Amino acid sequence: MADFIETSKSRNAKRTYDKIADVDTFEAAVSAFEADSTMGLTRKEASSEVYKTRIDYFDAKGEDKGYLNFYAADKTAYTDMASLLTGTEAAETAAGVGGSASKDASEDTWSAKYSCSLGEDTFTVTITREYMLVNGFEKDENLEAVEAWADTVEALGGTA
Repeated sequence: MADFIETSKSRNAKRTYDKIADVDTFEAAVSAFEADSTMGLTRKEASSEVYKTRIDYFDAKGEDKGYLNFYAADKTAYTDMASLLTGTEAAETAAGVGGSASKDASEDTWSAKYSCSLGEDTFTVTITREYMLVNGFEKDENLEAVEAWADTVEALGGTA
């Protein structure tokens, strides 16, 4: 009978921060992660992005008649569709309310996930509107490298 032999001990860490106020600030933090070279990552590949917004529909009397959650794969589609769904009579009529629509920014969620390596340690880094996750890392120094970078980004709870 063959036995399993432990080959690694992967760990996870989560950093929470104040909700990022707008998609442009989120996008700037993600772009800073992509452009950074101080962490020493030997691999940093985007594996997914999700942008979600909620559009509320009201009838002509201003009463709530429903909502639509819209998911997009990038910031451009997110902003374009939010604008289309709230800014056209046709979209509001298609919702069957004959009134108006508005974007509920408090319901917005955004996330970007990266597959990363530092040396032989492979892990994922996920940046969201409210927290950052480092999943599957083995070595403390790799988490410390990501944390030291995040400490420089105000939107991610750091001091710029």
